[in-house]
Amino acid sequence: MRILVLSSGSSGNVLLLETATTRILVDAGVGPRGATQRMRKLGVDLFPRGVDAIIVTHHHGDHCGQLEPMARALKAPKRGEGAPLLHFHAGIEAARVRHRYEVATYEPGRAFRVGDVTVDSLALPHDAPQVALSFHTGTHSFGLATDLGHAPPGLDAFLGACDTVFLEANYCPALLETGPYPPALKRRVASAVGHLSNDQSAALAAALLRHRTSRLVLCHLSRTNNEPRRALRTVREACPGTSIEALDHGETRAFELVARRSRPMVQVALPL
Repeated sequence: MRILVLSSGSSGNVLLLETATTRILVDAGVGPRGATQRMRKLGVDLFPRGVDAIIVTHHHGDHCGQLEPMARALKAPKRGEGAPLLHFHAGIEAARVRHRYEVATYEPGRAFRVGDVTVDSLALPHDAPQVALSFHTGTHSFGLATDLGHAPPGLDAFLGACDTVFLEANYCPALLETGPYPPALKRRVASAVGHLSNDQSAALAAALLRHRTSRLVLCHLSRTNNEPRRALRTVREACPGTSIEALDHGETRAFELVARRSRPMVQVALPL
């Protein structure tokens, strides 16, 4: 399994999950032209292969703003004209896209298949209906959670079933407090339905290690209120000896995932 991160952060989110036979695009915060250019930098092309599914996590613009041009470029079937390429949960508005294109509705907690990949989801606390996603084949597993104000019950077990997890570390509290955001936006970011701070990400990351997760990638870092070095320092202190990387805001990078571990990780105590 390979993960191509085309962009991560408030300027646009989109990644491509690829196995030997299946391609899944997650979110569409970057349009088809930008996605193609970024993929080519990684030695891969979006066309003519296209994708087998576009899965949307929530309807905020940085995740969904380029969905219609992406659907059009990837020749998503119009309503009533074929099997759906687009996969939404019920909380995603996108009324115009739903009117024009065939859409499959997935339900958090009920897994579905795309090619050789089993996809599952879990509802997250955000100010738009949002989900974490997990992807499993017989040999690989990958989890993704961004845009959440706190870790709800069960999230550690959901993500902890994955060997590799991409986890939001959106802001450093000190930088947010002293930064240029207006007070209302600061309150939104730091609220229980906003985003995860570095400290919250560290606590959740440590909990994942009590399951089978062995590799963490910190993502959705704020360009204004965080820095990769700050996020890495905080999370590494809570998870010594674990493979942890950080994606800078808007960075494009490819990740080759290793096969599933033969047994769970040894339990690691949560920091006091």
